[in-house]
Amino acid sequence: MIAMTKVQNFSAISQNIPFTEFDFYDVFRMTFGNTELGRMKRMLPLHEMAVDMDLVDRSIRRKRGRKSYFTPEGKVALMFLKMYTQMSFPELMEHLNGNVYYQIFCDIVINPNHPLTSYKLLDDIASEIAGKLKIQSLQNLLAQAWRPYMKDLDTMFTDGTCYESEVRYPTDVKLLWECIQKSYEIMCGMSKQLGRHRMRTKHLEVSDAIMGYMKQRRRKSTKTRRILRRELALLDKILKEVRELERESPEVKTLSIRQKNTIGVITKVFRQQKNHFNSADARESVPITPSTKGHG
Repeated sequence: MIAMTKVQNFSAISQNIPFTEFDFYDVFRMTFGNTELGRMKRMLPLHEMAVDMDLVDRSIRRKRGRKSYFTPEGKVALMFLKMYTQMSFPELMEHLNGNVYYQIFCDIVINPNHPLTSYKLLDDIASEIAGKLKIQSLQNLLAQAWRPYMKDLDTMFTDGTCYESEVRYPTDVKLLWECIQKSYEIMCGMSKQLGRHRMRTKHLEVSDAIMGYMKQRRRKSTKTRRILRRELALLDKILKEVRELERESPEVKTLSIRQKNTIGVITKVFRQQKNHFNSADARESVPITPSTKGHG
């Protein structure tokens, strides 16, 4: 018994259809250019965007394994289709199975007898593109493609709205974990630069404990203090290692100016959080020293 492929690319099957006058998709392909999706696809440099994101295989040697359902251009088109329809991936999968125009836009043919059943395929494509996205270069590609359709090219418009993009609800656990991540990265870089083995820490264990803590809807105060104690101990150990590495090799510039400033701020945060943890009153405000008033 010959197994049939669930999804095929248009380019892969167009030459295998013997009777084009009876081709069901012929009518849809002829009228696709007059639709809004067809006009939108003509203005999108899908191939150039796929090449810019390294989705196009430039190797001459054919790769082994199962062929991808979507072409590189089809993957990029799928992301535009999702934004155009404003659908979730499960909803988009259902419409993609039944809407021929959607299939032509993404350069695929879905057999009605074997439709897509798992939206994870679309989710994986989104994750792949998100990891290879280059905003600046893609903006240049789209600007060049849309240049004939744009007016007032000598005029620049700016948005005067100002807001803080990294505002989030502050907690001691989040603040200390952010300090641990930054200082741990700096410590690993210093160890690699000096050719030393990285100090053994319980970074992974603390990370798993914090992830479990964050997933809890109701967090008891005892659990919070236990997590804070582990975070303070880990951050103290990392900061001591950073200072020791810097003292052992004064002739080697292991830290940049920005990294030194980062370590300085993290040290101040550690001291404040430690005083706050040891305080009898959990609501007591930690006084800011005159040297840190400028940091907010």
